[in-house]
Amino acid sequence: MRIFRITFKGYKIGFTLTELLIVIIIVAIVAVLALPMLIKTIEKAKLGEAATNLNLIRTGEKIYFLEYGTFYYDTLDVAEGGLSDLNLENPNKDNAYFDYKIENGDSSDFTISATRKETAPSPYANQEYTINKSGTISKTDPTNPLDPPN
Repeated sequence: MRIFRITFKGYKIGFTLTELLIVIIIVAIVAVLALPMLIKTIEKAKLGEAATNLNLIRTGEKIYFLEYGTFYYDTLDVAEGGLSDLNLENPNKDNAYFDYKIENGDSSDFTISATRKETAPSPYANQEYTINKSGTISKTDPTNPLDPPN
C-alpha cells in the first residue's frame, strides 16, 4: 500500500487538528454573534410587508369613501372576508406573517391593525401595528401594558 503525503520543498504541509478546531470555534463564535442581527433584519423585512399591506388597505378605504361617501366598516376580521367590498386581495393567507383587521370603523374614521402571529420569535410575537385615516403607523405590544405606542 502506498501512502500519499503532500510535501513542499521537503516539508510536510497541512493543518493540525488543533488548528482546525480553533478555526471552527472562531467561525461558531462569529455565527452566534451574527444570528440575532439576522433575525432582526428578517423581522424588519416582515414589518415592511405589513406596512405595505396596511397602506394598501388604507388606500382601498379612501377609494371606497370616494365611491360611497363613507368609510367601509365591518366588525368582521379581514380573514373572514372583510376586504371583499374594498376589492382587495385578502392579505391573511396561510403563510402570512400578520393578521389584519379593520377596527373602530365608522362613517368618518377607521383604524386598520396588523397583529404579528404567535409563530414569530419571542420578542416579536403578538406585536400590533395600526394605521389610521391620516396614514400614521404606530406600534403597540398588547402583552406589555407598559409599552407605549411609538
